[in-house]
Amino acid sequence: MPLLYILTTFPLAALAAVNGRCTGSAATGTWGQSGICISSGTCNSFGGVYKSGACPGDAADIRCCLIGLEGSTNKPCGSPRSYCDWDGHACWGVTHSGKCPGGSNYRCCQSL
Repeated sequence: MPLLYILTTFPLAALAAVNGRCTGSAATGTWGQSGICISSGTCNSFGGVYKSGACPGDAADIRCCLIGLEGSTNKPCGSPRSYCDWDGHACWGVTHSGKCPGGSNYRCCQSL
Protein backbone atom coordinates (compact mmCIF):
# COMPACT_ATOMS: atom_id res chain seq x y z
CA MET A 1 0.00 0.00 0.00
CA PRO A 2 1.58 3.35 -0.99
CA LEU A 3 2.60 5.60 1.90
CA LEU A 4 0.67 8.58 0.51
CA TYR A 5 -2.54 6.51 0.51
CA ILE A 6 -1.96 5.45 4.11
CA LEU A 7 -1.29 9.01 5.30
CA THR A 8 -4.32 10.46 3.55
CA THR A 9 -6.60 7.64 4.70
CA PHE A 10 -5.35 7.53 8.28
CA PRO A 11 -4.11 11.06 9.13
CA LEU A 12 -1.74 11.39 12.03
CA ALA A 13 -3.02 13.14 15.14
CA ALA A 14 -1.44 16.48 15.95
CA LEU A 15 0.69 15.71 18.97
CA ALA A 16 2.60 18.11 21.12
CA ALA A 17 5.96 17.02 22.46
CA VAL A 18 7.15 17.59 26.01
CA ASN A 19 9.40 20.68 25.90
CA GLY A 20 7.84 21.50 22.53
CA ARG A 21 5.43 24.13 21.29
CA CYS A 22 1.78 24.15 22.34
CA THR A 23 -0.32 22.95 19.39
CA GLY A 24 -3.76 21.91 20.67
CA SER A 25 -7.08 23.62 20.11
CA ALA A 26 -6.57 25.71 23.27
CA ALA A 27 -3.20 27.00 22.01
CA THR A 28 -4.54 30.31 20.74
CA GLY A 29 -2.87 33.72 20.66
CA THR A 30 0.12 34.04 22.99
CA TRP A 31 -0.34 30.45 24.20
CA GLY A 32 0.30 29.07 20.71
CA GLN A 33 3.09 31.52 19.93
CA SER A 34 5.13 31.43 23.14
CA GLY A 35 3.88 28.50 25.23
CA ILE A 36 5.88 25.37 26.05
CA CYS A 37 4.47 21.92 26.91
CA ILE A 38 5.89 21.01 30.34
CA SER A 39 4.59 19.53 33.59
CA SER A 40 2.46 21.81 35.74
CA GLY A 41 5.03 21.35 38.55
CA THR A 42 7.87 22.62 36.36
CA CYS A 43 5.69 25.50 35.19
CA ASN A 44 4.95 26.41 38.82
CA SER A 45 8.65 26.25 39.74
CA PHE A 46 9.39 28.83 37.03
CA GLY A 47 6.52 31.06 38.23
CA GLY A 48 4.52 30.45 35.07
CA VAL A 49 0.83 30.09 34.34
CA TYR A 50 -0.60 27.10 32.49
CA LYS A 51 -3.70 25.84 30.73
CA SER A 52 -5.03 22.46 29.65
CA GLY A 53 -5.97 21.40 26.12
CA ALA A 54 -2.98 22.91 24.36
CA CYS A 55 -0.65 19.87 24.48
CA PRO A 56 -2.67 17.05 22.87
CA GLY A 57 -1.55 13.46 23.22
CA ASP A 58 0.72 14.12 26.19
CA ALA A 59 0.38 12.82 29.74
CA ALA A 60 -2.34 14.37 31.91
CA ASP A 61 0.14 16.52 33.85
CA ILE A 62 1.69 18.12 30.73
CA ARG A 63 0.26 21.57 30.17
CA CYS A 64 0.94 24.63 28.03
CA CYS A 65 2.97 27.05 30.15
CA LEU A 66 3.76 30.75 29.75
CA ILE A 67 6.53 32.36 31.80
CA GLY A 68 6.59 36.14 32.12
CA LEU A 69 3.40 36.57 30.03
CA GLU A 70 -0.40 36.42 30.50
CA GLY A 71 -0.46 36.99 34.25
CA SER A 72 2.73 35.12 35.15
CA THR A 73 4.43 36.95 38.01
CA ASN A 74 7.93 35.61 37.34
CA LYS A 75 10.35 37.63 35.26
CA PRO A 76 12.94 34.99 34.30
CA CYS A 77 15.77 37.35 33.31
CA GLY A 78 15.35 39.39 36.48
CA SER A 79 14.06 42.54 34.81
CA PRO A 80 10.40 43.62 34.85
CA ARG A 81 10.13 43.21 31.08
CA SER A 82 11.36 39.66 30.55
CA TYR A 83 9.67 36.47 29.41
CA CYS A 84 10.42 33.05 27.91
CA ASP A 85 9.92 32.59 24.17
CA TRP A 86 11.00 30.47 21.21
CA ASP A 87 14.00 31.28 19.03
CA GLY A 88 12.86 32.89 15.82
CA HIS A 89 10.42 35.27 17.53
CA ALA A 90 11.51 38.87 17.66
CA CYS A 91 13.11 39.83 20.96
CA TRP A 92 13.47 43.59 21.16
CA GLY A 93 16.34 43.32 23.59
CA VAL A 94 18.76 40.64 24.78
CA THR A 95 18.24 36.87 24.97
CA HIS A 96 19.60 34.73 27.83
CA SER A 97 20.02 30.95 27.86
CA GLY A 98 19.48 28.77 30.93
CA LYS A 99 16.73 30.88 32.50
CA CYS A 100 13.75 29.01 31.00
CA PRO A 101 12.65 25.36 30.96
CA GLY A 102 13.02 23.19 27.87
CA GLY A 103 15.78 23.11 25.31
CA SER A 104 18.25 25.71 24.13
CA ASN A 105 15.72 27.02 21.59
CA TYR A 106 13.43 28.34 24.37
CA ARG A 107 15.16 31.33 25.95
CA CYS A 108 14.56 34.37 28.07
CA CYS A 109 13.97 37.66 26.27
CA GLN A 110 14.86 40.76 28.26
CA SER A 111 13.11 43.66 26.53
CA LEU A 112 14.80 47.04 26.50
